[in-house]
Order: sequence, then C-alpha cells, then structure tokens
Amino acid sequence: FAKRSMAIAAAFGLAASLSVVVLGDESGYTTSHNQQMKMAAMEAMWETEPAPAGLTLFGFPDQEEQHTSFEVKMPYVLGLIGTRSLSEEMPGIKELVLIAEQRVRDGILAYDAVKQIRENPDDAQAQAMFKRHQEDLGYGLLLKQYVEDPRQATDEQVKLAALSTVPDVPTLFWTFRIMVGLGFFFIAFFAYAVLMAAKRVLHQKSWFMRLAFFSLPLPWIAAQAGWVVAEYGRQPW
Repeated sequence: FAKRSMAIAAAFGLAASLSVVVLGDESGYTTSHNQQMKMAAMEAMWETEPAPAGLTLFGFPDQEEQHTSFEVKMPYVLGLIGTRSLSEEMPGIKELVLIAEQRVRDGILAYDAVKQIRENPDDAQAQAMFKRHQEDLGYGLLLKQYVEDPRQATDEQVKLAALSTVPDVPTLFWTFRIMVGLGFFFIAFFAYAVLMAAKRVLHQKSWFMRLAFFSLPLPWIAAQAGWVVAEYGRQPW
C-alpha cells in the first residue's frame, strides 16, 4: 500500500509541478501588462532593453546605484514571456519612474479638481479636469507622505513620490528566484520519482527517501516567497 501510494504521489506531484509552470508563465504575461514596475523589479531591469528582453538568471542588484553586478542573462526569454512577441519592448525601472513622475503631476490636477468639486459640485470645468486625470489620483496622493497638500508639492517632492513606486528590488529579485528555483527542483524531483516508481525501485532509494523527507518544508518556502513577491511588488497606494 505504501509503495503504491508513493507511485501515485509521484505522478500527482509531477503533474502539479508542471501545471505551476503553465500558470506561472500566464501570470508573468499578465504582470508585464498590469504591473510593469513589479516585473521590472523582479528582473532588476533598470534600463529598457531592446526587444525582446533577456531573462536575468543571476546577479546582485544594487538599488542605490541602480545597477546589477555579475549579471547573467538568457536572451529573448523575458520578452517572450512578457509580451509573447519578438518586437515589443518591456520598460525598465528608470523609464517607469519617469512615467510615474508625470502621473504624479497629473494626479495633482485630479486632487485639485476633487477639492474644487467639493466646494462647488456644479463646477463643470473641475469635473472635466477630474474626468481627464482621475486614473492618476492615486499617484497624486503619494505626495501625502511628503506634504499635507499635494498641490503645494515641490519638484523634489514630486520626484520622491515617483521614486516611491519602485519596490525593494533586491528582495523581489531574490525571492522570485527562490520561488522559481524550487519550482524547477520539484519538477526534477517528481520526474525522478515517477521514473523510479515505474521501475518499481523507488522504495529502494534510501538517499531519495531522505531527500524527500528534508524537502517537506520546501513547498511552504516557495509559497511564502511567492507571497513576498506579491506583497513587495504591490503599488504603494
């Protein structure tokens, strides 16, 4: 009964591990469109690369210097995951900060329009202004951490608010790689288990049984790493 249970578990584990790859790929495609800063931070992609962007396998990102040392890339892979094409660019962190800076300025206009509408609900000009910039109101509210009234913000405070949209790059970079690395470990682990179960010798591999025992916490670690990626990559508002 135990031997049959191990064979079933191996097959189920391999199927589940492979399905996570498919789901992860789809998640990467969605993230590259809806959470561009998170994607750029996960890859420590400071500059916008020529399409298609390469996937960073290894490196040491430095957020203060905005540089990644000893970077090793796999050409084209990130562009294919993120855009499903060979011609579409994926913006880097520096470009996204500039975009965020403009959205902060537009958010100030939206904030001002809200104040005017509260004073005079029939103010058509303020309503039109708010409608034009309402999607950027959240960016304007980022200034609240630097100044009480965003309309009084200085250029330096606007730049600081734009920089606050950048998450903790080293944390995202490494936790993402821990999560992905463990995912590939699970595939190799269960593929070997299925092979040995098919040969009816799985239970004879004592070293593999020990590895299986000590691997029990790894799925939890992978899940926690994924949670960190989700939380640290969230927009600050």
